[in-house]
Amino acid sequence: MRTWFWTLLLLVAAVGLAVGLRYHAGNVALLLPPYRVELSASLAALILLALFAVLYAALRAISWTLELPVRVRRWRARRALAQQQELLERGWINLLEGRYAKAEADMSNVAGQTDVPSRRVLANLSAARAAHAMQEFARRDLLLAQAREAAEADAGLKPAVVLVEADMLLDQQRPEEALALLSQLHEGGPKHMHSLRLTLRAHRDLGHWAEVLKLARTLSKRNALHPAAATRMIAAAAAELLRSASDAATRRVIWKDLKDDERVLPEVARAGAEVFEADGDEVRTRRILEAALDAQLSAVLLQAYARCSAEQISPRLEKAESWLRQHPNDPDLLQALGTLCLCGRLWGPAQRYLERSLSERDDPRTHALLASLYDRTDRAVDAVRHWRLATEGVIGLPVLKADEGVLFGPAAARPQFESEEDVAPDRAAGL
Repeated sequence: MRTWFWTLLLLVAAVGLAVGLRYHAGNVALLLPPYRVELSASLAALILLALFAVLYAALRAISWTLELPVRVRRWRARRALAQQQELLERGWINLLEGRYAKAEADMSNVAGQTDVPSRRVLANLSAARAAHAMQEFARRDLLLAQAREAAEADAGLKPAVVLVEADMLLDQQRPEEALALLSQLHEGGPKHMHSLRLTLRAHRDLGHWAEVLKLARTLSKRNALHPAAATRMIAAAAAELLRSASDAATRRVIWKDLKDDERVLPEVARAGAEVFEADGDEVRTRRILEAALDAQLSAVLLQAYARCSAEQISPRLEKAESWLRQHPNDPDLLQALGTLCLCGRLWGPAQRYLERSLSERDDPRTHALLASLYDRTDRAVDAVRHWRLATEGVIGLPVLKADEGVLFGPAAARPQFESEEDVAPDRAAGL
């Protein structure tokens, strides 16, 4: 656009000059004693324009010649920059593809060639990552030292060096050193998301569960941590805090500080139930488990719910039966109901619940509960059969060849092993 504008402007000026000279005819006299030169005004104007053009071209040629060394240096710098850029790209591709030796060589070449601090820091950090991936820790530490030295010229480059070094220290199972580096970084400025994630990893590895809980909540609120990962972190931290509390008052404070959606997490509810049950507070234990089970049925929580004193059996049975109306075929819930009935000496309901659970899922624990029930009701044959099925399900006993009854005496000392295909179906599950 600019080229067309200037071309049009020159054409207009030329036309204006030609029209002006046409209507303003005259002579130009040059007195060069002893000579006198007379020219028309048009010719004089053309000569002046020609002289101006020649002088301008000569000056430009002289200027271009004088600037030639500078132009050569600039060309060499551009070529070196292009080569360094190519090496950086190739090194990063090799690093991402797992060709760590080539990546380290390319990045080391860039670091040795460039004079730009940011590019040198980037190259050294990338080479350090490649060396770390190859378990070359001595060479990695040397490259990190070179990156720190290059970052001294620019304070904005230091966080990158700290974060990369802390990440590699955490991979090397050195959380104390990583946490010390990250603490220095947080003292000097705002806390960025990646540094908070690394700090969370360090506190988790060190078992600082209070800090883990706080950081996991912060990162979850800022969408800087996957919801599933945040939930696992919060659950693990809260459970460990409850179990590690030294007294009942501390446990109550910790439980009170937890949010409602955190208390119903299965791992947290299980830990809370364990510590309050150990304190003898069965009412609080029941409420904790019921709140968590209302949110989601869990096999571990149902087993804990079925473990109680005689005074708690009736209210727990009533609550479990309300869950059964919503989940009529849940084997874990049926097993928990059978356990509660068994503890309450309600033999008939216990047998029905446990048999319904077995019809949904063959489970060694349910067989053991039924065997215990039959022991208490003097049904020895059924008890032995379910004890065998429970034991086989837990430890995988071999199938033995036997006659109609159980062998005793010398013949029983020499059992013959055979494949299950040769055993009758009603004996394949027992001995």
